Amino acid sequence: MSARPPDTADGGGAPTGRAPGTTAAPESRPPAPGKDSPGRGRQKPVLEFFERFGLVFLLIGEIVFFSLFAKTGKIFFTWDNFQTIAANQSVLSIAALASILPLIGGSFDLSVGAVALLADIVCAAATSRHHAPLAAAILLAIAFGAVVGLANGVVVAKAGVNALITTLGTFYVIIGVLIWYTNGNAIVTGIPNALTDINVQHWLGVPRIAVFMIIAAVVIWYLLAHTPWGRYLHAVGSNPVAARLVGVSVDRVVVISFVLSGTFAAVAGVLELAHSGSAFPNVNNASGLLLPALASAFLGATTIRPGRFNVLGTLVGVFFIAVAVQGLTLAGVSDWVQYVLYGATLVVAVAVSSVIGRQRGRV
Repeated sequence: MSARPPDTADGGGAPTGRAPGTTAAPESRPPAPGKDSPGRGRQKPVLEFFERFGLVFLLIGEIVFFSLFAKTGKIFFTWDNFQTIAANQSVLSIAALASILPLIGGSFDLSVGAVALLADIVCAAATSRHHAPLAAAILLAIAFGAVVGLANGVVVAKAGVNALITTLGTFYVIIGVLIWYTNGNAIVTGIPNALTDINVQHWLGVPRIAVFMIIAAVVIWYLLAHTPWGRYLHAVGSNPVAARLVGVSVDRVVVISFVLSGTFAAVAGVLELAHSGSAFPNVNNASGLLLPALASAFLGATTIRPGRFNVLGTLVGVFFIAVAVQGLTLAGVSDWVQYVLYGATLVVAVAVSSVIGRQRGRV
């Protein structure tokens, strides 16, 4: 299988359902008799172990390095710094987890950043301009995200429009509407303290905003691993034709994946409002969330379950990049380095996923 990005479930090419370049799991076909020598057979569990947990070890290595490095050690290896990293990456983590839902089903969702910004603006406007109760404002913001996801899913699954084109168009439509509604002005007043306090308060020493990230991760993991829909989504991503032949409603599964993606992206947007205390309708805010989210998702597909998008791997990818950025920032490296890091990570992650797929294809 060629190393190309996943596409729509029905149109625009057959989706892979796995990270680019991967093939069916080796257990799906019998091994060739006598192919591996006894020495190679003994080495395979070790190689598989490092394939699964190599990025985790690299993350630990980063933490050790910046903790011992003279320029960063005194600040980096503190509980306050780890709390800061967890709080700052909570929004990105949920956005990255939102993005893997369509990816598992073989589709891209490039509107994740814009949907998060939409929820950010909707929640801020509802509380600041229309004096809505906070709970109602949050539910409204999440509902907007779900509706956008539904629209994306219907266009992709029912109309057969390429997912990249559909969600990229949605991205710019949302940005345009937000700029029109706000006249390009930020909403900086009237944000309830009950919301912004989430960013500064802690539960059992863990930032509240990070607790919401953990809850979102558990919910998504449960949906993917312990529900029929999750199994159907993996089946659709692996082979939509075969999934349809065995009775899976492919269109419905794909639509739900986009609805959930929009819903969790909206949750990320509400938490971004809690984190920043203001909402600014800037395209850079949306795109600045999208690239790290995709980089983390693809990087996560190289670990824990190599070759497949997964929840725990995505979180490892988020914090692998975050620790590197935080350490380099404390060392005095310029801000532009983080953008280079995100872009390079995305390219390397896709390349590694392709290599993993080719190696598994030879098993």
